[in-house]
Amino acid sequence: MFFIISKVLDFLIAPIVWSLGCLLWAFFTKNPKRKKRLFLGSILILYFFSNQAIFYQFSHAWEMQPRTKTSLKAEYGVAIILGGIVSIDHQHKSVEFHSNSDRFLNVLPLYFEGKVKKLLLSGGSGRIIKDQIEAGVLEDYLLSIGVAAEDLITEEKSQNTYENAKYSAGLIREKKIEGPYLLSTSTTHMRRSVLCFKKQGLDVDPFPTDQVAYNLSIDPYFLLVPQADTMQKWYWLIHEWVGILTYKLMGYC
Repeated sequence: MFFIISKVLDFLIAPIVWSLGCLLWAFFTKNPKRKKRLFLGSILILYFFSNQAIFYQFSHAWEMQPRTKTSLKAEYGVAIILGGIVSIDHQHKSVEFHSNSDRFLNVLPLYFEGKVKKLLLSGGSGRIIKDQIEAGVLEDYLLSIGVAAEDLITEEKSQNTYENAKYSAGLIREKKIEGPYLLSTSTTHMRRSVLCFKKQGLDVDPFPTDQVAYNLSIDPYFLLVPQADTMQKWYWLIHEWVGILTYKLMGYC
């Protein structure tokens, strides 16, 4: 039930939905003053949430910043890689990598250099219709590029961050894998992830990837011109704010 509710909430927190909601309300209302205010509100929402400069300030304050190799421990028993990375293109029978694939790409050099002994791939299906298990897709790919089968652990049941932590911690205890433990996920997603793992009694060393607000600029184009993809970035940032609040209320983190 929580999974279904979270998907409905995901729809409602999107800024584009707020803007469209104002437009629909304006279309159906018969009050001229309210209609004008709603149209104006819709435009302001679109501009605010498509402005790169505004978004980057908020995102930079929230993101957990990436780390250099020299700041890491000498060796980790396992690197936990959270999902949302790959999917299968069934038509062309190929693996499709998402924009946050740095979650595993940045860890691979650490594995091949011997700084990470094992890789734990955490991710079942985050969709209501479970048409593919992500951890299995990523496992097949990693095997094809030379990662040893005995060094791969797959967690295929999780549907969200709370379950990522719950099932990953369970596997680590079941297999008696000694720490320290490295956690790889996106900079925006890291705060909630670390709290979830701590709630499960697992102390993880964060390894944030996919930094968003790294290209701050004073260029007029950056400061003033709206960008459609910035609204999607806002969605993921709001998703994390709502997510961490909801998880705290639920006792998940």
